Amino acid sequence: MKHPDHIDGQRVRLRPATLEDRQQIYQALARSDLTDILLGHPSQDYTPLLSYEAFCDDYKQYYFDDSNSEGGRCFVIEVDGQAIGQVNYNDIERDKNRTELDIWMFAEHHCGHGYGSEALRLLCDYLRSQFNVEGFYIKPSASNPRAIRAYEKAGFRRSALSAEEAQVEYGEKDSIDTVYMTRNIEQSVPGDA
Repeated sequence: MKHPDHIDGQRVRLRPATLEDRQQIYQALARSDLTDILLGHPSQDYTPLLSYEAFCDDYKQYYFDDSNSEGGRCFVIEVDGQAIGQVNYNDIERDKNRTELDIWMFAEHHCGHGYGSEALRLLCDYLRSQFNVEGFYIKPSASNPRAIRAYEKAGFRRSALSAEEAQVEYGEKDSIDTVYMTRNIEQSVPGDA
């Protein structure tokens, strides 16, 4: 399935990322003023180095070219025509009708304006309408409370599962202090209004 050229919100536009965007998306994750928050942890003396090759192993070509729409896709978050971040979904788990989401801004000055929350809501609504996905989860670090608040504004809630149960249900932790957050969009019943 080919994604639309863009998905518009009130202040944010999501544009399917291309292979030409891949390096910028990587740089924002691994080499920006947000890298320590995205990849590090306060208990560490250093932020682990993420190579471009390791990034490409995770974010394969189909995240940028519509060749495997069920496998995952990156979108560039734009505000007033400027690229400010990226949001993506990973493989759609059809047995549970859900997917994992990831998001990061390209620089610190793009944070705290509600753009990430809006981008997440837009992507969830799009995946619900186009792919019938009803469940979404995201795995922020507890040491990133600003991200957790943004996810809550997008409708995500902390999982009620224990840490061990959540790890079994949603996969390995992304950091040593991963918080598992979920959002569900109920299927509407015809005639309900």
